Amino acid sequence: MESSPLLQLPAARVEALSLSGLSAIPPEYVRPADERAGLGDAFDLARTHANDHTAPRIPVVDISPFLDSSSQQQQRDECVEAVRAAAADWGVMHIAGHGIPAELMDRLRAAGTAFFALPVQDKEAYANDPAAGRLQGYGSRLATNTCGQREWEDYLFHLVHPDGLADHALWPAYPPDYIAATRDFGRRTRDLASTLLAILSMGLLGTDRGDALEKALTTTTTRTAADDDLLLQLKINYYPRCPQPELAVGVEAHTDVSALSFILHNGVPGLQVLHGARWVTARHEPGTIIVHVGDALEILSNGRYTSVLHRGLVNREAVRISWVVFCEPPPDSVLLHPLPELVTEGHPARFTPRTFKQHLDRKLFKKKQQHKAKAEEEDGGNGDHHRHEPPPQTN
Repeated sequence: MESSPLLQLPAARVEALSLSGLSAIPPEYVRPADERAGLGDAFDLARTHANDHTAPRIPVVDISPFLDSSSQQQQRDECVEAVRAAAADWGVMHIAGHGIPAELMDRLRAAGTAFFALPVQDKEAYANDPAAGRLQGYGSRLATNTCGQREWEDYLFHLVHPDGLADHALWPAYPPDYIAATRDFGRRTRDLASTLLAILSMGLLGTDRGDALEKALTTTTTRTAADDDLLLQLKINYYPRCPQPELAVGVEAHTDVSALSFILHNGVPGLQVLHGARWVTARHEPGTIIVHVGDALEILSNGRYTSVLHRGLVNREAVRISWVVFCEPPPDSVLLHPLPELVTEGHPARFTPRTFKQHLDRKLFKKKQQHKAKAEEEDGGNGDHHRHEPPPQTN
C-alpha cells in the first residue's frame, strides 16, 4: 500500500474516546450531511429491518455438498447455482456448511475479544506506524480523505497466510491462545478459499473448470518464494459504543480490493450492504461465515460477480467486533484481467490488465481525487488540505 509523503499525526484511540464519557463526538468523526441521511443506531436499524417482511435478505448458502464425498451431483449443481446467483446479484452471502468447527470460531472470537479487553496502554505495545509504511499491528482508523474525517474504530491487522511470511512479533502474546487459534483459523480459511473459488469458477465456466479462478489469482510472472500462493490478511475491527451513531460510521461505504473476504463477528449488528438502491442490514445467522466478493474477483469475472459496496454502522449499546480475513493475490507478480472465456464481441473486457498493487494504487488515487474535489467545492475552491494514507481495507 502506498505511503503518504506527508506527516501523519497519530490518531486518538477511539476506545479511549468512548470510555471518556463524552456525550458528543469530536467534529472529525461527524460525517457529511449528504451521508448522514441513512445513518442511525445499528440496533435500531437491525430491529426495523427484521420487522420489515418485505426487506430483502442476504442469501444463506450451504456449501457442504462440496465437503461431503457422499453428496450427489445434483446437490453440487444446486450449490454452484446458489453461490453463482448470490455472487452475481448481491456480491455477498452467508456461508453454511463451510467445515470450520464452531469451537475454533469461538476460540478465535475469544482471543480477539481478550486482546481488546486489555488496557489501551498494553495494546500500544503492538502499535503500527502507517506514516513509516508499517500497516500491520494495532491502530486506529486514520483520516481517509482530504477533509480529515475519521471513522469510529480501532483495529488489529496482520498477515496470517502463508505462515512463513507472517511477522509473529506483531501477534499478541496475550491471550495465550491467540497465536494457536489464529494460525489454525488461517489454515482452514485458506482451504475454504480454494473450495469457494472452485464453486465460483464452476458458476462461470462449468463443472470441468473449477480451477480457473484460483489459477488466475496465483499464476505469476515471476517465481520467487511464496509468489504462487494467495495471501490472507486478518483484520480485527473494534467499534466502541458511540454516543451519536446517527452522525458517525465505523467504516465508510467501500468495496474490498481482495478477491474474497471472510467475516466473523460477535453478534452485534452493524454491517450493511447496498442491494439495488437500498442499504440492507446483515442479519445474525449463527454458525455461518459472511463472504464478500471483492474487486479482484469482479475483474476476473469481467463483472459477472459483483464487488459489494458495504459499510459499518455503530451503536450506543454494545461494542461490535468483527474478524475479517482478506484473500488476495500476490501484489506484484499476478496480472489481473478478465478470464479469456468471458470476453466476447458481445461482452468486451470491462477491465484493463493490472497487478493487485496497481489496482490498489489506482483506487486510492481516485479516492483522493474525489475527496479533494469535494473539499475544494465545499471550501469555495480552496483545496489546501492534508492528505492521509488509508489503513487496511475494513468491514
